Amino acid sequence: MRFTRSWVPASVAITMAITVLGGCSTTNETSQKSKDASAKSGVNATGFPIVNEPITIQMMGSKAPLHAEWNDMLIFKEYEKKTNVKVVFEAAPDTGYKEKRNVRIASGDYPEAFYRAALTPADEVNYGSQGILIPLNDLIDKYAPNFKAIMEKHPDVKKSITAPDGNIYSLPQLNEQVAPRINKKLWINKKWLDKLGLPVPTTVDEFYKTLKAFKENDMNGNGKNDEIPWTGDKSFDLLPGLRGSWGMGTTGNRKGVYVDEDSNGKVRFFATDPKYKELLEFIARLFKEGLMDREAFAQELPQFNAKLTQGLVGAFHASNVNQAGNTYMNDYVPAPALKGPYGDQLFSNVVPFTQSQGTFAITNKNKHPEATMRWVDYFYSEEGSKFVRMGIEGVTYEKLPDGDIQYKEDIRSNPKLSLDQAAGQFSTWPGGNIPQMVLQKYDKTGNTFPSSLEAAKLLGPNTPKKVWPSFLFSKDEQDRLNSLESDIVTFVEEQQLKFIAGGQSFASWDQYVSSINKMGVKDLLKIYEAASDRYKKN
Repeated sequence: MRFTRSWVPASVAITMAITVLGGCSTTNETSQKSKDASAKSGVNATGFPIVNEPITIQMMGSKAPLHAEWNDMLIFKEYEKKTNVKVVFEAAPDTGYKEKRNVRIASGDYPEAFYRAALTPADEVNYGSQGILIPLNDLIDKYAPNFKAIMEKHPDVKKSITAPDGNIYSLPQLNEQVAPRINKKLWINKKWLDKLGLPVPTTVDEFYKTLKAFKENDMNGNGKNDEIPWTGDKSFDLLPGLRGSWGMGTTGNRKGVYVDEDSNGKVRFFATDPKYKELLEFIARLFKEGLMDREAFAQELPQFNAKLTQGLVGAFHASNVNQAGNTYMNDYVPAPALKGPYGDQLFSNVVPFTQSQGTFAITNKNKHPEATMRWVDYFYSEEGSKFVRMGIEGVTYEKLPDGDIQYKEDIRSNPKLSLDQAAGQFSTWPGGNIPQMVLQKYDKTGNTFPSSLEAAKLLGPNTPKKVWPSFLFSKDEQDRLNSLESDIVTFVEEQQLKFIAGGQSFASWDQYVSSINKMGVKDLLKIYEAASDRYKKN
């Protein structure tokens, strides 16, 4: 499908002051055309509408299964009325979106902007260096007061989105909350603990003994040996939940990245560390003794959830306890960061304030880059955060006597839809990865459940002091890294499953380490060292 001139909804009130200066500087000749077009559109310096005469902006994005058609969404229809900005959306399903986007870019038939863009750091550098994505630095400085203020307050935001050439090619999703950034917490069945007279475990040794007790007793009282002491789904990755107990994951968690910093601040590859071997030996022991779900490394989320909602599980990792369902969720309490054999007590499964990178970008085909930046900047304000999360008062949410707000009944207690599905009918926030600042006061999901806040408070003191973002590498670095990391990470993850399940003897550990060294792990570390140094200097 090619972009057409069919008109589609999009845009709401902007209440902040924005200084309109000149235009922006881009790397191609469309810059002057964009500047002239925006001037003719009459981009207003403050308030709304953003432009005096209606304009159209074409956008493409990745549509989550939870979403209704973007062009029919209430927030975009209401925003359009306020701004005079119409957005023609082409929302492609998450599955296959990236391939479709990349084909569109390669053909030269791509939109003026990408919303819920799903751009990897490599995409940003690649398309930015070609001039397809325009630098946003000047636009942010002149037309994005909300986002600019956030960068000034949180310098790591700018560091995390700046490419090696000094340009910013995309905007992120930011999250002020601690609870959702402390990812995949360990929840343990307090009802079972009380039945056994056991405390919540605080060390890995106590955790082992607790799982063994769960296994050896009929905890659910059905006369069957069907209890599952510890489980998860394949996406949560068992290892980040425990590796901090062996002192690894010191810079937080990025899936598929086995690089962090040692106690001296030196970049290291920890999947060959002797302590990593000990971690795998511990999990292998749980696997062999039936203290963990043998399907945990392969099962999909529905299968995992089914076990939780049947009351079979002693401990599991999840962002929120509500995955256990209404019947059993109150049986669970958060566990603290477990102290390991060397005294390490780190909960490393943490993501940064810059929760998702690459969520919004403007292309060199954009005729109104200034208006586009004003349009997206609103979602980083408090009012914009409320708007994108809660919608419209009296329609999707209502005020309570104490001054708080809540979703209307048909959203918070819809008999046919989950909260995320119901909210996905009027907004794109379910599924995440959109340009926005998530504020706790407007997050009505499980992230703000008392149990989630309690878990965040409990784990917070033991989280990494430094949390790396997804680094933006230079094109040469990325090309080399693609080859190195693909081979090394694939090998590591294949071998660790074999070690855990018994298909590989730990007697062959030295051979495993030697194989990784031969794959070029030193070159991989040099690339990460360079990226880390740039990040510190930005």
